Amino acid sequence: MTDDFFADFGETLHQAAKEFTAKTDNFFEGQKMRNKISGEQRQIDQCLKDVGNIIYEKFVEGEPLHEDVAVLCEEITEHKMAIAKMRENMARKRGEKVCAACGAALPKEARFCLQCGAECEDEPEEEVVEDPEPAPEEKDDPFAEKEQQEDAEQEKDPQDL
Repeated sequence: MTDDFFADFGETLHQAAKEFTAKTDNFFEGQKMRNKISGEQRQIDQCLKDVGNIIYEKFVEGEPLHEDVAVLCEEITEHKMAIAKMRENMARKRGEKVCAACGAALPKEARFCLQCGAECEDEPEEEVVEDPEPAPEEKDDPFAEKEQQEDAEQEKDPQDL
């Protein structure tokens, strides 16, 4: 009886191990396929990016494009300009300047870009103007409004009352 129990138990373990191995193999095969699919998708995405870059270059060169494509290219240009302005502001805050040719941040005294070698013009020194202190009547003072009303009432002609 105990022999039957251990034989059945052994057979059950053997079956479970076979099923586990089969499921593990299926999982790894599935993962390999997902990796291959992901690699193919990256290739497609890169090709689409390359096609987009080619079309955008044609737009920049002034070639006529379909209206829908031209609208997207204009949007790309707007985003690129916004990025350039943000990079320029960041560089200024760090005491640097930006290369007009490649957009790299450079020390203010650099005459040539350290990335692309383009000649960099000296930027005129901008005078930093801080916000002036608001006039006393502009400050948020709850009593100032009441005082102004009282002053206005005192200036009225007594005959008007």
